[in-house]
Amino acid sequence: MSTLKSKLLLLKELLALKEVIDKGSIQVAACENGIKNSNLSQLIKSLEDRFDTKLINRSFDGSQPTNSAQLIYNDICAIEETLNKISETFIDMDTLSGSMSVWTEEGLFGSFIMKDLSDFYAKYPKIRLELLMKKDPDISNMDVLIIKPKLHPNVRGTVLFKFKTHLKFYTSKKYLDTHGMPKNITDLLENHNLCMVHRYMNLPECQSIIKRAKHLNTTSDSLALIYRLVNDGDGITVFPSWFEDSSKNLICLKDLDFEYEMETQCICRTEIAESPKVTAFVNFFIDFCKGHNVPIDIYY
Repeated sequence: MSTLKSKLLLLKELLALKEVIDKGSIQVAACENGIKNSNLSQLIKSLEDRFDTKLINRSFDGSQPTNSAQLIYNDICAIEETLNKISETFIDMDTLSGSMSVWTEEGLFGSFIMKDLSDFYAKYPKIRLELLMKKDPDISNMDVLIIKPKLHPNVRGTVLFKFKTHLKFYTSKKYLDTHGMPKNITDLLENHNLCMVHRYMNLPECQSIIKRAKHLNTTSDSLALIYRLVNDGDGITVFPSWFEDSSKNLICLKDLDFEYEMETQCICRTEIAESPKVTAFVNFFIDFCKGHNVPIDIYY
C-alpha cells in the first residue's frame, strides 16, 4: 500500500506532467509556475521511473506527450478539477462578505426564497442580503434581479440563469366542494369566481380571459393575497405550474384548455457578474430551484 508521502509525490508528478503537456515545453511550464527547469524535469523523470515508461519526448521544438502520457491525461485533468472544486469550496471568507441587494417578485415567490435563506446564511455568514420586492426595480441601485422580462422589458444586465414556467388555473378542494369542477374554459369564465394577479392580467393570453370572465371576484398586486383567497375557497386563479409542488392545498385544473409559458431571468449588473458573493447567491438560488422542481438553464 502506498504511503501518504508517496501519494503526495505522485500527485505532484502527475500535475507536473499535465503542465508540460499543456504548455508543450518543460521550460515554459517551469517558468509560468515559478520553478526551475531541472526540478520540473526531475518530476517527469521520477514519474517515468515510477511507471517504467516514457511519458515525454523531448526535442528542440518542445516536449510532446507519448501514447502512455495521453492515456492518463484525462484522469489527471479530473484530479485537477476535483482539487479546484475543493479550493473553491473553501474560498477566503473575506471575499464573501458585505451586502448585496436582490430584487424578486413580491409575494409567494419571495416568501419561498426566504424559507431557504437560513441555509444561505449558514454557509455565507458574512454576506448580508437586502431582499427587495418593490414594484419597479431599478438595475442601477440593485445587484441582482429575478424578473419576468415580459413584465420588465427595460431592465438590462448580465443574464446568469433563466427558467420557464407554465401558467395554469388553480383552485382549492374547498372551492370545488362548494362550486364543483368547471366543465371547460367557457363554463369557468361564465359560472366561476376568478381571483387574478394584476401583472398576469397584462399578459396577452390572460387578457382574452379577463375580457370574457363574468365573475372577476378579486384583483390584486399581491400574489400572497390571491393565494390566501384561493386557498380559503374564494375562487380560481392563474399561477405558475411549479406552485403545485410547493403547496399541498392547490389543485391544478388540468383539463381546461389554457396554458401560458412565462420566462423568468436572474440578472445582475455586468461589472459584478463574476464577484464571489454573486456567484454564492446564484448557486444558492439554483439549488433552491432544483429543490422545488423548477427546470433551470444556467448561463454564467
